[in-house]
Amino acid sequence: MDLSTTQRRTLRTFLLAVALAEPLQQELAASHGISLGDLHAVRVLSRLGEAPVSRYGAELRLPRSTITNLVDRLERAGLVERVASPTDRRVTLVRLTETGREAVEARARLADSDVARRLFALDEADQAALVELLERVLANGPEPDAAAEGDPSDDSRPATAAELESIR
Repeated sequence: MDLSTTQRRTLRTFLLAVALAEPLQQELAASHGISLGDLHAVRVLSRLGEAPVSRYGAELRLPRSTITNLVDRLERAGLVERVASPTDRRVTLVRLTETGREAVEARARLADSDVARRLFALDEADQAALVELLERVLANGPEPDAAAEGDPSDDSRPATAAELESIR
C-alpha cells in the first residue's frame, strides 16, 4: 500500500504518541504483578461489569481453559473474584474487586505521569481539539477490546524504532 506523506506522518506521530503511555501501562501492570495483557483483560471486565466466566472469555476471544487460567491469575493478584450466580447454580460469575477497580482507574498514577504533563501543557483549546480528533478516531472502528485476540498474558509491546522508521 502506497501511503501519502501526510498518511505516513499521521501513522508515525500517532504511534509515537501511543508509545508515550507504554511506560505508565507497564508500571501499572507491574504494581499489581500482572502483564500488560492481563491489565487489558481487567479493563475489559471493568466494561462488562459482573459477568459469567464464559461471557468474559468470549469477549476476550479466549478458549475455556485459557480464560480459567486468566481468572486464576487475576484472582491471585486480588483484582477479580469469582461468585456464584444468584439465579443459576451452574454459572460462575467474575467481577472486579476494589483493588481491580483501583487498577483500572489509577487516577493518581495517571495524573502524575509524563503523559499527563505533556497533555496538560497544551492550552484548553488544543486539549479540546485533541479530544475531538481522538474521539473521531475511536468512533471509526471496532471497540479496541473487541479487536484483541490471543492470550492476554502475552505482553504487548510498543512499536520498535525500525517499525516506526518503516512508515516514514
